[in-house]
Amino acid sequence: MRLIRAIFILLFLLTGSQLIAAPPDSTIAQDTSYHQFTMKKSPTQAVLLSLACPGLGQYYVESYWKVPLFVGGAVGCIYGIVSNNSMLNKKIIEVNNAIAANESPIRIATLKNEREYYRDNRDLAGLYLLAVYVVASVDAYTGAHLYDFDVSDNLSLRVLPDVQHGGFAMQLRW
Repeated sequence: MRLIRAIFILLFLLTGSQLIAAPPDSTIAQDTSYHQFTMKKSPTQAVLLSLACPGLGQYYVESYWKVPLFVGGAVGCIYGIVSNNSMLNKKIIEVNNAIAANESPIRIATLKNEREYYRDNRDLAGLYLLAVYVVASVDAYTGAHLYDFDVSDNLSLRVLPDVQHGGFAMQLRW
């Protein structure tokens, strides 16, 4: 047992001397200046504006051509909700009047089918409006993140014949 302890102590002492004798790492950069990047457009504010009204987030991140698309989509969905809801209310009244007047079961079933048609279309328009809000918010969020992204013309890729090695060479400049 003492022999095993002596071997472990000897190993620890030998490995410790290796660490002390090792030279410092020369690959560590001496200048560690850090440049703090701040975004010009806040993604949170873009999402909140887009949730307030679809298109405001796009206006905030200066994607002006997208504003009429989202506003038009939202207005179209709201129109669908309002018009289908008014037709639904009319059909509810017609169904109640037909039941009270004891009309034929075929007429009552037809009116109930029409009532369900307008209810389903109103609900679908509401789901489409929700989808417009979600897509507008996601687009505003990504637009705010990519607002500072450099898309200058200094980036180029050239494919040239390589005469020396018999093939093609690619050259990327930025």
